[in-house]
Amino acid sequence: MQQLRTYLTGRHGQESVNVLFRLIDEIFIKSLHSVQRVMINDKHCFELYGFDIMIDSNMKPWLIEVNASPSLTASSQSDYELKFGLLHDVLHIVDMENRLCGGEKRVGGFDLMWNDGPVANDDELWDTATPHMYPTNTFLGCYNDREKQLQQLFKSLNSQQQSKPT
Repeated sequence: MQQLRTYLTGRHGQESVNVLFRLIDEIFIKSLHSVQRVMINDKHCFELYGFDIMIDSNMKPWLIEVNASPSLTASSQSDYELKFGLLHDVLHIVDMENRLCGGEKRVGGFDLMWNDGPVANDDELWDTATPHMYPTNTFLGCYNDREKQLQQLFKSLNSQQQSKPT
């Protein structure tokens, strides 16, 4: 995603690419909203979805399909690395070790975009010019050193736990 974003920025400019990725975020949110009543809501399980999105020559994203339980079989080394990182981050989000506090906006390669309403990036303000677009807490296609982010997150959580009076 980072390479795609870099390529598109070189061809179409940063503003167009920012709008494109915001529209992709909207696709994620609206498509999940449309089926939220039939989704399993059980705190003891989770579901993984894969979104296939096509971008037309006018930089408009089109949702092709959403795959429930997408294949995790790797077809190349880069595909293997992507899916291995995905599974690694999923296990951190599942948090079987109870290391997270529940207020995290980002865990590894995942960004919290919606939590009974849009979750804004701490650096963004609401865009009143385009009220249909939420200032989501997403870094889709941006550089993401997920290992460094996880280390910082767990270091911060450990220091918070140590500073709590017992």
